[in-house]
Amino acid sequence: MTRVTIDAKGRAHEEARALVERLEDCATRWPAWRRLEELGAAAAPAVRDGLRHGHWQVRKWCAAFLDHHADPEALPELLPLLHDPKSDVRLWAVHSLSCDRCKVDQNPIDFVPHLIERIERDESIRVRRMAAAMLATGRPDLRSARLFTRILATESDRKLRKHAEWGLARCREIGLAPADALPA
Repeated sequence: MTRVTIDAKGRAHEEARALVERLEDCATRWPAWRRLEELGAAAAPAVRDGLRHGHWQVRKWCAAFLDHHADPEALPELLPLLHDPKSDVRLWAVHSLSCDRCKVDQNPIDFVPHLIERIERDESIRVRRMAAAMLATGRPDLRSARLFTRILATESDRKLRKHAEWGLARCREIGLAPADALPA
């Protein structure tokens, strides 16, 4: 019985590795994605390897996969992708690293400083907005409250400001931001 289980795991791993390679090509991406989703946790080792793939589409889709299938050991592997040359990869790394709604296990990473850094330094407004949205919807945090206050004082992007307003309001509800920190 043990031999059958080991063989099945080996076959699932080999299949997942081949599916990860298919994420590069738009013609094979969706069928590969659906099958990886079916494999779930069995695909995780191959997906984690895909985070270091040479093609950005593979890195992006592997980061997206970890939004729903990350375990505590996989999440730290997303950190280098926060500085990927491709903004779509960074965007999914931000989301998957910080979205607690889809995670079964506790997130071992204090992602707040990483998201603050992306908001303050990322060249892509989409990445900056995603990081702000994830901070605004996550667990209220004093560091986030301070950042949201700075965003409202200095930023002109409407969506970024909207995320900051909402996040600051959530922080204010639990006493992490003074009442006058919210714009009128």
